[in-house]
Amino acid sequence: MNAINFFSKVRVSAGWFFFIVVAIIGRIHFFWPIILIVIGELFRTIASGTIVKNEKLATSGIYSIVRHPLYLGSMLIGTGFVLMCMNIFVGLYFIVFFPLCYLSAIVLEEQSLEKRFGSDFHQYRKNVPAFFPIKITGKFRSDTFSWKLVFQNKEHYNWLTLLATILILIIKSRF
Repeated sequence: MNAINFFSKVRVSAGWFFFIVVAIIGRIHFFWPIILIVIGELFRTIASGTIVKNEKLATSGIYSIVRHPLYLGSMLIGTGFVLMCMNIFVGLYFIVFFPLCYLSAIVLEEQSLEKRFGSDFHQYRKNVPAFFPIKITGKFRSDTFSWKLVFQNKEHYNWLTLLATILILIIKSRF
């Protein structure tokens, strides 16, 4: 197994471990980074409510401004926790593992989408940035969002994890 496959496969486990590390060694130094965490989770929720995984190419809604809104949301969430805790270990863990895991996942995912959707994906990739929504076209349609998809894609587990982690940090900061 090459490094790209390995880091892509451990992405979810590395994310869960990040939350465990934050909960165990983190302390709240600032509350304002909660804004980044909420924005990140909004990206993830909207993306989860738009994508029909492995069936069709998601190109509308939030996917019309960025190809990987779930990963962008995860980056904002992680950055929020790093800035909230101001802990060197939390920061180093995030700086090392986030790019390794998510860039690997993007490479493999885009190869898979290219094979599955061919020229449709090629055109989409040409017009929509991968990670940072720097080119907003105005073709944003919100009629593709579905709460049923949010739950089908299990995004509610992320909500619970974020809430639990923040509550643990608040409790730890009070004592």
